[in-house]
Amino acid sequence: ERTVFIFMNTKLVNPVLDFINTLCNFIVLNLIFLITCIPVFTIGAALSSLYCVTMKEARGEYGYLVRTYLQEFKKNFKSGTKAFLILFAAGALLLFNLVFWFTFGTIPATVISALLFVACIAWFFVFTYTFPLIARFENTTKQTLQNAFCLTMSHVKATLFLLLIDALVFFFCLFLAPMKLLMVLFGFAFIAYCQSFILIKVFEPFENALETDGHSGSEA
Repeated sequence: ERTVFIFMNTKLVNPVLDFINTLCNFIVLNLIFLITCIPVFTIGAALSSLYCVTMKEARGEYGYLVRTYLQEFKKNFKSGTKAFLILFAAGALLLFNLVFWFTFGTIPATVISALLFVACIAWFFVFTYTFPLIARFENTTKQTLQNAFCLTMSHVKATLFLLLIDALVFFFCLFLAPMKLLMVLFGFAFIAYCQSFILIKVFEPFENALETDGHSGSEA
């Protein structure tokens, strides 16, 4: 009796299996992220936890994505929620004033609107850095927000790259219908993963400084 022998290139199969496994993990992670965002006020804790997981993946510190996410969600719930509520209130106030002054159409109102628009952009940058900072460093909410603003000013190139990623995603979601489905499947987790490569480069000098000082905690 003859045995059928099928040759399989393990060098080819293993990367394919790894990709499928990673994709499935990201789909589950993305789903858990969306579920934990449903109460709205938990978005800050959800974002902090998501960045914690994706930055570990970007560093090559592979592990259980969902388990790590849930652990970090519990850990970051208080700080992430507090920071989100502060930023949400500040963003709503800025947006309200921007719309209010823009409707007047006068020169003084236009100047004020322009200043408020710049403030809204600064707010968005601070929002972008705040939750990755919570994910990586232990700090007070006030200090975290200050650090986020300082990073915006001191790492302009990295900030623009982060903005570019968000802008491209927004553009694709606006003009490509399938992109919305991809966002539901794994989009948010994948975006955080892409941004994590930039963020770990930004955080690296501060992490090295903390290791040199022999303690882990606040970011200078």
